[in-house]
Amino acid sequence: MYYAGAIHLLTLLSVFIFAPGSATDFNVFSGVNAYLAFITPLDGGILAVPCGYDSILYFHREYAPVSIPWAWDESNCISSPSSHGDSAAAGVSGNGSDYILLFSPDSVLEIYGPYDSSGKPVFDGMDNLWFTADGFLYRNGVCTGIELESHTISVDSSGMMVVFCDNSDRICVMNTDDGEVNTLASGYRFYNPSFLSCQDKTVIISPTLEGEIVKIFPDNGACVSLARGVHPFWWKEREVLLYSVTTDDGCRITGGEIWLVNLDGISRQITFTPGINEIHPIALDGLVYAIEANTGSLIAVSD
Repeated sequence: MYYAGAIHLLTLLSVFIFAPGSATDFNVFSGVNAYLAFITPLDGGILAVPCGYDSILYFHREYAPVSIPWAWDESNCISSPSSHGDSAAAGVSGNGSDYILLFSPDSVLEIYGPYDSSGKPVFDGMDNLWFTADGFLYRNGVCTGIELESHTISVDSSGMMVVFCDNSDRICVMNTDDGEVNTLASGYRFYNPSFLSCQDKTVIISPTLEGEIVKIFPDNGACVSLARGVHPFWWKEREVLLYSVTTDDGCRITGGEIWLVNLDGISRQITFTPGINEIHPIALDGLVYAIEANTGSLIAVSD
C-alpha cells in the first residue's frame, strides 16, 4: 500500500531523470510533505527514506520511482536501510513489534520477526545479513546465541568481526565465533562505526559527537582524525570518504557543503553552493548525490 500522496508523487516523478549538476531534481517532494531523510545506493538506483521514516522509495533513472511493497501505514517507523548488490534490508517497527525486511527494489524477499526490539541490519562481504534483536546477534535470521544489546553494528567483509559502540560511546569489536569483546578505542564519543576495506586492509571509520570523522585501526585501536564533518560515506571506486560540513542556528541547517577525504587525511571541498545545503552524500555510477537540507529533495552534485 502506498503512503498518502504516493500515487500523485510517482506520476510527477516519472518525468524526472537523474541530471548531473542539477540542484532541483525530485524537488516535487515539497508538494507532498515527503522530504527525504536518508538515501543509499542500490542496484544502479537509490533507496530513499522520507522524513518520518514511514516508507521506503526506490529511484532508478530508467523507471518511475516505486514504494517498496510493504503494508506501510501510520504505525511504521524504519531504520535507515543497508544494501549489498541487488538486495537491501531495513528494520521496521509497527503495532508494538519489530521486523527485519530483506528486499529487492520490486519485492520483499524475507521477513524476520516479530521481535520486541531489533537493530539496524547490515551485510558482510559474502551476502550474509546481520542484525541484533531482543539482545542477541542474528545471522540470516538465525540467532547466533551471542548476546549483544547494541542497535547499530557493522560487520567486516569476512563476517568474523562486529564493531559497535558501548554505553560509554567507546569502539568495541566482537569475535563472531566466540562472542569475545575487545574494547578498542575511547577518547571520543563515537557513534555509528563501520568497517571498510581499502587496498587489502580493513579499518574502522566512525563519526563522533565532537564533530570529527575518525579512522581506527582494528589491530591496536589507534585513532586518527581524518576530518571535521558528518555523514561519512565510503566511495569505494575512488577510495575516499564523502562527507558533509554543515552549519546551523541551533534549530535548522544554515549551510552545507560536500567534501571528500582519503584515508591519509587529504581532503578537498567539491561543492560551493551558497543557498543549497547538501547533506548525506552518496556515490553512484561515478556521480555524487545528496539531500538538500531545506527542501528534502534529492540532488546531483558536480565533482
